Amino acid sequence: MVHFVHISDTHIGPTADYALYGTQTLPPLERVVARINALPVKPDFVIHTGDVAAQPDPEAYRLAAGAMDRLFESVYYVTGNHDRSRDIRAFLRMGPKVDLVEGEDVLAYRFGLRGHRMIVLDARGPDSIDPHGFLPEAQLQVLRREVEEGELPLTVFLHFPPVTLGAPWLDEGMLLLNGGDLHQVLVSARGRLQGVFFGHVHRGMQVFRDGVLYSSVGSTFCQFTAWPSDERPGFEAGGPAHFNFVTLTPDGCLVKEHTV
Repeated sequence: MVHFVHISDTHIGPTADYALYGTQTLPPLERVVARINALPVKPDFVIHTGDVAAQPDPEAYRLAAGAMDRLFESVYYVTGNHDRSRDIRAFLRMGPKVDLVEGEDVLAYRFGLRGHRMIVLDARGPDSIDPHGFLPEAQLQVLRREVEEGELPLTVFLHFPPVTLGAPWLDEGMLLLNGGDLHQVLVSARGRLQGVFFGHVHRGMQVFRDGVLYSSVGSTFCQFTAWPSDERPGFEAGGPAHFNFVTLTPDGCLVKEHTV
């Protein structure tokens, strides 16, 4: 059994009082970190699925590191559309891992824990497609090899949602552009795939498609609206900070949403 905490979309700015959508972003993250450290069940690791910073500013990453480094557990990061992989490598401390693709500007890697295989993908595309993502073929090939040759229970992390979420503005403007290609690879592993975890949408959602669980987590400071009638972005700022406590078991996956 493996326990981990899923957080995302902290959007830390270059100063401690930086605010976005009318809410300061650093204090909610600090509260989440304190709550994680006080959980009655110690997670095996914490994963942040992207948009650590509001913009790729060194001071923002230093502030984020000051908060995240207080966590007692191993921490892993995914590159978001507001991040740069090079900056995450330079400023944020991570647990043991093995890179899947060479280069400081790509953050795709794997790590293992008690017989489980975790794969982190980097789907940040060129600025011209932002806020969409795109997963390069090199990473899809690595994942295909894992699916074809691997045997361990498998969990995948990325920033962008690969599947539609039932909210027009999200589905038209926020998805992984080649999410269908990723989904087809993952369907082949559904017998041992425990879940695909993502951020970007500032809202906790679960989608079960063709035997694959896709699960997102709310932001630490601001939630997006996601009603089936939402043609335009909507924001719910100033509410509680969100994180998920996830348990991987021999029989499946449990996702428990928490607020601070």
